[in-house]
Amino acid sequence: MDISQQLIKMFPEKANGRMVVAERLISAKGRFERKWFAEKGGLWLALSIYDEFSEDLKGLLLLGLGLAVVRCVHEFGVISARIKWINDIHINGKKLAGILVERISEKEENWILIGIGINVNNKLPQHLPAISLKEILKKEVPLKEVLFKLVKWLRFYAGFLRYYEKKKLEEEGVKNLLLEDYKLFCDTIGRCVCYSYNFDKEDFLVGKCLNIGAKGELLLKTEKGVFKFSTGEVLYVY
Repeated sequence: MDISQQLIKMFPEKANGRMVVAERLISAKGRFERKWFAEKGGLWLALSIYDEFSEDLKGLLLLGLGLAVVRCVHEFGVISARIKWINDIHINGKKLAGILVERISEKEENWILIGIGINVNNKLPQHLPAISLKEILKKEVPLKEVLFKLVKWLRFYAGFLRYYEKKKLEEEGVKNLLLEDYKLFCDTIGRCVCYSYNFDKEDFLVGKCLNIGAKGELLLKTEKGVFKFSTGEVLYVY
């Protein structure tokens, strides 16, 4: 992601849709600088996109990224993979893939940096609640095939967002197929969860996830009422 940001400064005219892929990452990070193990054998990439999305679509973009990854791994037969809100991909609590999104400004232009990490053939530390495609399928998976299928689904959901934005301007009551798709693959709805913006530093709320809102928000029912969150993280209680 650091290289992607540098390339935006150097060659902004070619930055929209540029993808940088790494063999391994020496100092990989997740949300709030949390360490991510990104050894050789995994798929590690960063994507830069010009930020021209409306406010209504920015939350849906986050959902679409998770959908692209889960659709990708399903094509390899890993149909037990699910999305934990917002866009963590896991199998029975073991993390298979993660997504990090940052927004930056360069010369009065806004950009979205998207980091995606998928555990494919990489060896994982035993103490981590993580899993790889190789461990699930009992065989190595070609990294290029994973990359190509991921790009296909990223293009698919990005294309739908453009279509949905245009249709919303033209008519009312347009069906949000991306949100419907997300609900099929997300296993957060109906669960009792702990929610926090940052579990490392902030308090948390416990409640039941009632639904995912029209803009991708988490609707959480607690003892103090129903709350709506557009960002943050959850842990499953049951």
